[in-house]
Amino acid sequence: MGRSTRAGQILWEAGTPARPSVTAAWWAVAAIALVALGGIWIRFGELGALPVDRWWHGAVEAAPGTLLFAVAIALADIGGSVGGATTAAIAGAALFALRRPRDAFAVMLAALLGVVASELLKVVVERGRPSDPLYHATGLSYPSGHSMGAAALACSLFLVLLGAEGVRRELVRAAGILAAAWILAMMWSRTALHVHWLTDTLAGALLGIAVALIARRIAIRPRLRGGIMTSRPGTRTR
Repeated sequence: MGRSTRAGQILWEAGTPARPSVTAAWWAVAAIALVALGGIWIRFGELGALPVDRWWHGAVEAAPGTLLFAVAIALADIGGSVGGATTAAIAGAALFALRRPRDAFAVMLAALLGVVASELLKVVVERGRPSDPLYHATGLSYPSGHSMGAAALACSLFLVLLGAEGVRRELVRAAGILAAAWILAMMWSRTALHVHWLTDTLAGALLGIAVALIARRIAIRPRLRGGIMTSRPGTRTR
């Protein structure tokens, strides 16, 4: 899987495929802290929008009646509270059906942690949305819950594939590209519909990736020396 490199040794715990290492978990915690500090800076600096937000807001727009607008609306519906919960539940159920309960737990836990962290930050930061939305949206703006949910689910599923035995490297690479594309598409959708600032979506994506790593670290058991744990999540052997 390519984890024999120096970077792989730092990011992944030896003996357990795609279980983030302690170092990776701390990096994830640092990412969450960075998102929180950014939100506090926005809150107490009374920053409605940063210069990069205003620039991106003026440059990106999905005009109503166009194909891009239809795509953005579809992504908004898929990534909303109902759509996001449904997709996470479907992914979890599928993994349970495939007898990978710990993978399923990691996916569901990431979704839960992401929602809790995102909603808490929204309350703390109290950032308003752009004043010219092209689609109905309620609630506060920072961080983007859609971007967080997309990143948490995409990253969690990528880690499931990365930890599976017998998966070709080409397939893992393709899955990584698809996961990144999905996250970027959701981020684009939120800004193109003018319901989020760019920094909202960046914070949401970073938060989602971080909770996926932490959830995976919690859910996947480490290999026990001389014990009965296998390297495949959710299975045991003698």
